[in-house]
Amino acid sequence: MSARIWQAAALAVLLAGLALFVVWLGDMALTDRDEGEYAASVAAMRRTGDFTVPTLNGKPYLEKPILVFWAVAAGQALTGQGELGARLPSAISAILLMLLTGWLVWRAAGSLAPAVLAAALCGFTPLMALVGRACLTDAMLSLFTTASLGLFFIATEKPPEHSRPWYLAAWAALGLAFLCKGPVGPAVVLPTALLYALWQRRFLEILRRAQIHWGLLIFLAVNLPWYGLAFHRLGSVFWDAFFVSQNLRRFSEVLLGHGGGLFYYLPVIMVGGFPLAAAALPELGRALAANPREARAADPMARLRLFAALAGLVVFLVFTLAATKQLNYILPAFPFLAILGGYFLWRRTAGEAMGRVAAPVFWVTLFLTGGIWALALAAAPLAVEFAWPQILASIRPDSSEYALPAQAPLFLIWPVAGALLAAGVLAGAWLLRRKAKEAWLGLELALGGAALSALLVMGLFPAAADIINEPAKQMALEVRKRATPATAVVTYGLWKPSLFYYLDRDLPRLRVPEKEKMAELLSQPAPVMVLTRTRLDEPGQVAGFNRLAQYGGYLVGGNQAAKDLWLVGESGADQKAATPEATVEPGPAGEKRP
Repeated sequence: MSARIWQAAALAVLLAGLALFVVWLGDMALTDRDEGEYAASVAAMRRTGDFTVPTLNGKPYLEKPILVFWAVAAGQALTGQGELGARLPSAISAILLMLLTGWLVWRAAGSLAPAVLAAALCGFTPLMALVGRACLTDAMLSLFTTASLGLFFIATEKPPEHSRPWYLAAWAALGLAFLCKGPVGPAVVLPTALLYALWQRRFLEILRRAQIHWGLLIFLAVNLPWYGLAFHRLGSVFWDAFFVSQNLRRFSEVLLGHGGGLFYYLPVIMVGGFPLAAAALPELGRALAANPREARAADPMARLRLFAALAGLVVFLVFTLAATKQLNYILPAFPFLAILGGYFLWRRTAGEAMGRVAAPVFWVTLFLTGGIWALALAAAPLAVEFAWPQILASIRPDSSEYALPAQAPLFLIWPVAGALLAAGVLAGAWLLRRKAKEAWLGLELALGGAALSALLVMGLFPAAADIINEPAKQMALEVRKRATPATAVVTYGLWKPSLFYYLDRDLPRLRVPEKEKMAELLSQPAPVMVLTRTRLDEPGQVAGFNRLAQYGGYLVGGNQAAKDLWLVGESGADQKAATPEATVEPGPAGEKRP
């Protein structure tokens, strides 16, 4: 292929990446629990003016370090206090991650073609698109771990007299990874660097050149101000909540039901990484088993392939050994798998045969993962209809975030379109093989991955969010509009952090057995509004409870004063000002209780 084709492809990948991660980014209501928790914590920071220790519903929220909260606050300062600003840090991180991946390959290969393919494979997968458009820590963490490892690799490629700035920059990126998600950053970066140094038989040389003393100072300079101040303010509470509970226990115990076996992340990578995994898996084996030392000594790309293979395996191993597992945790492996996959597809553009082992691995993986997407999406409409009673039954009072309507929603257009698109990607790849035009395979898969990812995150997922998330948002906004500062707003049998964000207040929480406390609260003369689920019959059995409005599976109720306030609406400003204030006393562990 000519240089002009790859230049046009580079521009197309950049524009497609910007569109995939930015267009309509703020149009979908926040999901629970992570998105709602981060956004609500930042909203609490703005209310209190305390940007040091995050809080959630009046209590310290120490699940993650401070960087994600500062990033969300900065995003909302730029774009407004809405969903766009909350998700902007992840979107920017995903775009930069694509560019960083392509840049690393371009430096090593000296060619634009593999860089374009690697960048496309990094960004255009369902899992990367989903996480890159969500208010989470994983895209930002992946950016910093990839930057740290990439800068370390470049430092090892430089002559000794020119390597120092690159090592120091790698330490700075590692510090930011720690400030983003704690010990998981070093757990991914340091073993990879160690393994690569040993594999290349350069351990002592790299150890002498790695600027460890200055690197540790940089690492501490990045992290000590916040970690030290948080420990100074909270003492052992910070140590126990962050390091013990959120890190040691997540590694050794299954928290919140997020468990999985030793092979949990293999299908996640294969299906969530479609079509990336099909190209990355055969190249991973070749980078480790068919990459002799002589070839590595002569070719920087051979060294980068080895490095990427080791990094991908270390990420896989670290998160596999951890007891607590979630789909998005494996994301830091994707840039390195993209490097391998981009190289694999690049060699096809040069007319190089896949090989006796690589070819079946590639084609079987491609058709297996693409077939899973096609069949799963095609079956989704009927599956939702038949499984809806079980889905409703799985929602547990007090611990589940969602309330769903009694009738299954009709999903047809987007799943069918996605199934056809996934099948089309496979058909296009097979047609290129039949016509002996595998040189175009990389661009076809990049285009197909971008199209499928866009359909999922801009079509199917928002359609599902209109059923699952949007009713709660509309309920919260309506309550916020009608309630006065004197109005008590509580939840009953419902834990939904996004409500804290949309209401811009803490919400005292009543559990299902606490009907007597709710009756006591409803007996007050001040307005009391209760947010709950329609499928909970208990609120209607409590004296003084009035149904005010229903939003999907969510229900707003309250006492007589709240009912009067609700009926008056915006026109009752004078009556609102005259209402007495309800009494809500703090309960145990800092949680407000009526």
